[in-house]
Amino acid sequence: IPTGSKKYLQLLLFQVAFLGPVFCGNVLVWPTEGSHWLNVKIIIQELIRRGHSVTILVSNASLFIKPRAESIEKFEVYNVPFKKDTIENLIEDVVALWLNNRPTTLTFWQFYKELGKLSKNWHQMNRLMCDAVLTNRELMAHLQGSSYDLLLSDPVTLCGDLLALKLAVPFIYSLRFSPASTVERHCGKIPAPPSYTPAALSELTDCMSFSERIKNIVSYHLQDYVFQSYWGEWDIYYSKVLGKPSAASLLITQPPRLTTCRARKPAGSQSQGLREVSKMFDIMSLFSSTLRCNFLAAALDHHFKCTINGC
Repeated sequence: IPTGSKKYLQLLLFQVAFLGPVFCGNVLVWPTEGSHWLNVKIIIQELIRRGHSVTILVSNASLFIKPRAESIEKFEVYNVPFKKDTIENLIEDVVALWLNNRPTTLTFWQFYKELGKLSKNWHQMNRLMCDAVLTNRELMAHLQGSSYDLLLSDPVTLCGDLLALKLAVPFIYSLRFSPASTVERHCGKIPAPPSYTPAALSELTDCMSFSERIKNIVSYHLQDYVFQSYWGEWDIYYSKVLGKPSAASLLITQPPRLTTCRARKPAGSQSQGLREVSKMFDIMSLFSSTLRCNFLAAALDHHFKCTINGC
């Protein structure tokens, strides 16, 4: 070998010796329609920018999540027994309720009663989506063979955790908020004293008058009623799918508390990388939505590197 080539080869080997192993994660996403999709989309874009593979599981009736041939992310489309106008009509009904029938002292109960009906319709549609995936043996076999490292889910559309358990992969949630923080309070046990903490979507601030505090307390209780009215049905569904008594609310959280996001291993124990990810989520509420999503993507990127390099 010529002297010049030897030096070049030695330099190349020297550089390779100092390169750490590179590991790109394979992420499956169980998304939610509307603004929730915009939130998760930021995370997806940042993960792809960092070199990870992302696959989005989407129904053929989705309004906002549209597979495109030129997209960098991958899409797995599954069929559901309803049309796009079913989702569109439901979203329009929710928006119309909030814009045209804002709750007053006299209409407070009627407003939340109608909101409860719309929530029930959404969760009935949600269960159809779950069935369409979990009972599709060909799709489940394909997902099993795709060797995903992690499932990213928005808990507003339930079933992401069930899918992760069936695929035996860790799952993690990205949740902006739920009405009156019902999911955060009931599943995550976060402290939310109604005398001081305004319920999400109540349009109240942390500076409340006495009458506003009373309104806030009533708002919490009504949201709890709406929440509990359909949650028991999900417990039955989860128990049926998993083949053992299970509570949906227990799968949505992981001790010691639920923050904006939470990671969980299928068997209940977390790897060191996921524990570090969970610790980092505790400061995410300090950031704007975009920064929070970028922070999550960076945390997941850190987890994937820890998986191969150790932390």
